[in-house]
Amino acid sequence: MLNDIIEIFFLSLTPIGELRASIPYGLLFTNLDPMLVVFISIIGNVFIGILILYILPNIVDHIRKLYYLNVLLNMIFKRTLKRGRIINNLKYYGLIIFVSIPLPLTGVWTGAIAAFLFGLSKHKSILAITYGVLISSTIVTIMTLYGINLYGN
Repeated sequence: MLNDIIEIFFLSLTPIGELRASIPYGLLFTNLDPMLVVFISIIGNVFIGILILYILPNIVDHIRKLYYLNVLLNMIFKRTLKRGRIINNLKYYGLIIFVSIPLPLTGVWTGAIAAFLFGLSKHKSILAITYGVLISSTIVTIMTLYGINLYGN
């Protein structure tokens, strides 16, 4: 049981999977209570957003000094700026919408990076990210449970 909780938590931290991976994994492949799966996924996903918002500003200058990491960082920032137009236009409401869409290349990682790049307040961004994660987790949970009921597990 503890191993399942740890796996779900770490899946929810991953940049592409986030809770889009951790909730279906937990509901389909563990015997954990569905509410616990969703709760652990939300906690992990919000946690990584907070971590990004507080650590990224402190390490960007150090990363920029290393050529290959600077190239990678520039690629990530360029993609984020392109995808994060809704955040730039609508600020915190855009951040909620962006994080709540459970599709690849949207979510907490990109949303938190965009909040940093657009100079949004950390505290307000954390609230917006949390709201977005709650919406996204609801969508992913409903879709997963619907799929389980539709196809039978």
